[in-house]
Amino acid sequence: MTDTCFRMKGTTLTSIVLEVIDFEPDIFESQLAEKVNSAPQFFTRSSLILHLVKSLNATEFELLVALCRRFKLQPMAVRGEVGELRSIINDLGLADVSQSKFTESSLKPTKSQSAEPDNTAPEKAAPEKVKASAPAATANKPVKVISRPVRSGQQVYAEGGDLVITAAVSEGAEVLADGNIHVYGTLRGRALAGVKGNIHARVFCQSLDAELISIAGQFIMHETVKASCWKQPAQIYLEEDTLHIEPIA
Repeated sequence: MTDTCFRMKGTTLTSIVLEVIDFEPDIFESQLAEKVNSAPQFFTRSSLILHLVKSLNATEFELLVALCRRFKLQPMAVRGEVGELRSIINDLGLADVSQSKFTESSLKPTKSQSAEPDNTAPEKAAPEKVKASAPAATANKPVKVISRPVRSGQQVYAEGGDLVITAAVSEGAEVLADGNIHVYGTLRGRALAGVKGNIHARVFCQSLDAELISIAGQFIMHETVKASCWKQPAQIYLEEDTLHIEPIA
């Protein structure tokens, strides 16, 4: 009897949705370059879903895909006003997901990632305020426990609850959870908590050296991480649309 060669499973991936509102090639290229350069570690090699707000012709669509790939983005699917583009979508190795359902969250940098300088001294949250903003109780929610290191290129997702990792997360790895993320080791990869919009989610780790941390769509990059609690036990939480990093005693 022949052994089973493969299995098919549903999964949840973190992808960027690029809404193409108006496609003027030169303007689009300039604005895309500015966006990617604002956080290259985040956007480079990121999977991309192209959402066409209005229809494009085949030439415009091919150029759109080529520009995205030039900036090391990886278009994987298309939705929206695909019109007569279905054959060219297939030829370019993409999928038409116009009929699929999506859960989206805003993707925008925190104040620390803004291009405009901010000369206002940030206020340090009082301990009482931090305690008051503690994450909501996760009783009766599933907890996914990973007891092995998460290697580069691997992705682990905890749907509907918290993710607990009792080992290290390597550079180039990605860990995601609808709830909190706990890493009882060094966190070097990407950690995305509250991926379905839970603003009360937090990230906890034994040693903070992450490439990117995101909570409910807000994110900070490695440069910001290095400036606060670098390679120390830390927690990251969202307050008033800004991510805060604090040491854990």
